[in-house]
Amino acid sequence: MIWLIFALLTGAAVMSVLAPLAMRGGAENESAADVAFFEQQIAEIERERAEGRLDALDAEAAKTEAARRLLRAEAAPKAKAAASRKLALAAALAAIVAIPAVALTLYARLGHSDMPDMPLTARLESAPDGRDLSGAVARIEQHLREHPEDGRGFEVVAPYYLRTGRGEEAIHAYSEALRLLGASAARHAALGEARVVIARGLVTPEAKTDFEAALALDPSAPQAQYYLGLAAAQAGDKDRAIEIFSKMAADAPADAAYLKAVNAQLAKLRGEASAPVAARGPSSEQGKAIAAMPADERQAMIRGMVDRLASRLEAEGDDVEGWLKLIRAYSVLAETEKAKKAVSDARQALASKQDELARIDALAKELNIGG
Repeated sequence: MIWLIFALLTGAAVMSVLAPLAMRGGAENESAADVAFFEQQIAEIERERAEGRLDALDAEAAKTEAARRLLRAEAAPKAKAAASRKLALAAALAAIVAIPAVALTLYARLGHSDMPDMPLTARLESAPDGRDLSGAVARIEQHLREHPEDGRGFEVVAPYYLRTGRGEEAIHAYSEALRLLGASAARHAALGEARVVIARGLVTPEAKTDFEAALALDPSAPQAQYYLGLAAAQAGDKDRAIEIFSKMAADAPADAAYLKAVNAQLAKLRGEASAPVAARGPSSEQGKAIAAMPADERQAMIRGMVDRLASRLEAEGDDVEGWLKLIRAYSVLAETEKAKKAVSDARQALASKQDELARIDALAKELNIGG
């Protein structure tokens, strides 16, 4: 196809050179005017002889001279036409040969005829220029509108949707990739994670189904294992969550990127994580001292600080920051019922402050606490 385009462009270039050579109307018009002039002159001589203003001898001589000039005028266009045709033919041959020869020579020196084409898949996988990322995504979207059967295109654009807050579009793109490209542990897990992000950290039943499908295809898939552990913790099945995260920690390579998150979940479930405390909590030195304590003493001190925060909020219930810290502290300590009660108490204490109530509701939703 590309060579046909090149041939058409070459033909257009040749015709642009030959067209001016074919325009000879100016010279022909000039010769015709000369012939008409001499014919008129001969007719004038005949009239003067008829009127007696010229004798027969002079009239014949004048006519002879005019006729000689007339013959030269008539012969001139033929000679010019022959010369013009020869010139046009020479120019045409030169154009037909020279233009392609020059073009092919330049392409041979500057072009890359041996360079393979770049399929769409490779173009979609290549990292676009960060300055034109939205433009690149727009081009992919246009491609997908024209080729909705291209699952690879959906798989490439889905993470961009998720990073830029276009959650529903991300779920659609991941679903289409799964449908068109076939089931795999990675695709099921990616779709499930998108659902969790949209739900603000809550592992929904649909997401749980996706993660279970991922594990059915690859029992060692860490992403699916992690979110199923999180789902168990959110459902209040603390033992099952600890079992999942403990197995992950035991099986994980020492440099696994997800190991830190797994250990943090285990610490939270076992009550070993440091809970948030009141605004007037311990300084950094106190924090270091607490961290150096044995686990049972550290846990007792943290629980004491949380209890003091709860007592203060009973007397000073308009402190939204305090309520947020208390709710999160109970969640870290895995005391779900106390966290729910704190949400309920906070809503009562802050009933007249809509903005602060919204913050309480947002945290309750994030932690999956109904209150």
